[in-house]
Amino acid sequence: MKRLFLAALAMVSAVVLAAEMPPIEVSGSAMIPRGEKRAFDVDLAAWPEGKEAVLVLKARLDTPQVAGYNNALRITVNGTTLDASRLLNKPLRVKSRGGNVYSMVAGDLFSTFYCPDFESPDSDPHYGLLEGYKACLFELRITDLTKAGKNALLFEHVSTVENPLVLGDCAVAFREPAAASRAKAGPPEGPLSVYEPDAKNETEFTVGEPADGKIEVKTDAMGVVVESAFSTPAGEWVHGSNTHFRLERRIERKAESVVVHDTLTNLTAENLPVMHRHEAVLGDRLKKIWLGGLEQVSPSASISESSNPTTYAAADAGGVGLISLDDVFRVHVRKYCAPGIAGIGDNNLVLRPGASYTAEWAIIPTRRGDYWEFLNAARRLADANFTIPGCFAFLRTEPITDKWTDEQFSNSIRFKDAYYVCASVEYPEYKGHYTHGVYCQQLPVDRIAQMLERWKRLVPGTRTMIYFHNFIDILDESPERFADARVLLADGKQADYGEPWDRIFFPTEMNSYGPEIAKNVDQILDQIKADGVYWDEHEYSRWNYHYGEPWDGISGDIDSATMKLMRLKSSVTLLSAPWRLALAKKILARGPIVGNGVPFTRELAGLTFPCFVETGSITNCTQAHLYSPIALGDHLTERSEKDAYGTMLAALDYGCVYHWYNDVTVIPTHVAFTHYMYPFTPVELHAGYVVGRERILTKVSGLFGWGDHSAHETHVFNDSGCEVANYPAPLVEKDGKTYTELRLAEDWAAAIIKR
Repeated sequence: MKRLFLAALAMVSAVVLAAEMPPIEVSGSAMIPRGEKRAFDVDLAAWPEGKEAVLVLKARLDTPQVAGYNNALRITVNGTTLDASRLLNKPLRVKSRGGNVYSMVAGDLFSTFYCPDFESPDSDPHYGLLEGYKACLFELRITDLTKAGKNALLFEHVSTVENPLVLGDCAVAFREPAAASRAKAGPPEGPLSVYEPDAKNETEFTVGEPADGKIEVKTDAMGVVVESAFSTPAGEWVHGSNTHFRLERRIERKAESVVVHDTLTNLTAENLPVMHRHEAVLGDRLKKIWLGGLEQVSPSASISESSNPTTYAAADAGGVGLISLDDVFRVHVRKYCAPGIAGIGDNNLVLRPGASYTAEWAIIPTRRGDYWEFLNAARRLADANFTIPGCFAFLRTEPITDKWTDEQFSNSIRFKDAYYVCASVEYPEYKGHYTHGVYCQQLPVDRIAQMLERWKRLVPGTRTMIYFHNFIDILDESPERFADARVLLADGKQADYGEPWDRIFFPTEMNSYGPEIAKNVDQILDQIKADGVYWDEHEYSRWNYHYGEPWDGISGDIDSATMKLMRLKSSVTLLSAPWRLALAKKILARGPIVGNGVPFTRELAGLTFPCFVETGSITNCTQAHLYSPIALGDHLTERSEKDAYGTMLAALDYGCVYHWYNDVTVIPTHVAFTHYMYPFTPVELHAGYVVGRERILTKVSGLFGWGDHSAHETHVFNDSGCEVANYPAPLVEKDGKTYTELRLAEDWAAAIIKR
């Protein structure tokens, strides 16, 4: 096959070098299949004095449309793999138009967007990067790696996705050296802001008499009308009862919110589709909008994601938020905005003949146009401020750690301050694949059990856990064995996690899969004798809906134009909810649970076991805003304890504390910031700091206190994540209250512990 990369270089004369030297083209384009490499030689002569060599290229994963990114590209120059430190043309984290923050590099893997060409991501209304950064363009400093003569370039497609990696416009350019890194800001001088929790937790507002699907809420700052509408199979939006359904509305005024109960009763003899939407109409007063905690750039956007079922709109004075509360509305929720409008809705509701269902949602007015004021009121409404006992860390029991000494294990657990330490039963693999599902029950567990005993002996008080996933199974015979539990897609095919062997099933108390996968927990607690269970993806896995029997009795696809029912479907979360609730209670009767992802149903959330969210994108922290606000470390970008500290600071920007992810690539050697994070009972979350009943954690300067006269103990960490002894943090008295005065430099942080 003809090589697509062509080295096109010639020796350059001294006369040319004295002038501006043009880039040296390497190739027009190349397409690299998954798992393959392309090696090329480029012949370089000496370049102008004072210039630096920059490798410039474009890269993408070939797809028909823009669809996010994957850490797919690895580049090596003369035997040295390039990493994040060499990226010149964009920062390591960039905010997108959809509100997410994307990591441009994961260690030595560069983030390549899914797209049909190199330009389309830049104009995409959701995935496009802000501030003019080009998604597919990479400029990498390689001066110290190059030499006169032949230079070896190696490009690798290291992702597991099938899409080919496309490279284009590759060249070596010669430029003025990049400006030195900006000096970090030092501690602030002058007056400091005061930070303390709101002692009142009450908003003064009035509520008008509901009429014609409208509810008017007024504060001193502003008034807003929230308008509701409901679809009918006749293709019309209505505001109240009609021949298809009866609507009964009840409102409940609380200290900080208006809770709305809309009971819909199907008056027909057929399954009835009813879309419903609730919109705060602000017009020109709407200045900023957050969907699920993500600030939006576009005035029109929509997100269907259940972790944070909120829409919040800020005006010049005041603001208003909407939140879905009941299980069905939360699972079905669509959060959206249009010019001057902020809304939540359900486009998937189907009622059985004669059946009734109550959609419960709330209006939360705020005195300021502040998402965090809204969020903290929403957390109190959801009863989300429960105690997080301690930190979590993974620690594998595979051969890679078999050679570890007692000191290595002890230091890893102690320096990570791991209250929970989690292993897995995924070793050995099944036919070369990670072990998920009932096959775990066939694996020997003695070695794992002995390792857990060793950890507890080395660090008394450690609570050991084993990984558990209830949706994925890899056995070849499972589709036939658990035929009644297969998650089916709309085309009738069984859902998988991206690979055909990672098949997805749903457990219930009545189907064949539920009782069998529950035996994995018996193995964990009775055979391995772990203290508890780490429950991965406990709400659903990759696919939200199942198109087959049994029906959940409440979900369907509805044609948005005709408003007619297209087909029935079932929420995997709702189908499996009773089974998961019963299993969670069984585990908690024996020991702790830590979950990945927040509970969507009220009863499961009411068990108040800590759950984190993954932070491949740090803005995933917003998904934890209505439950335990915990960010799991970023396994993609963290390669050192300093990297982990950087994620801790980034998590604080989104009001979250931190749990450890990487075990053998991030091994701390000293006391980390997490040493002072727990126990933590949230009181308020804010951008850059969090207030707990026991402690305040902050990366911002200010006067911090609890609005009382308590004593404080303060621990300060520098920008490398090392504790600084005797850092000045005086306790001052103001208006009969005590505050810790903190003046922190950029990327410094502190824990203030209440005594």
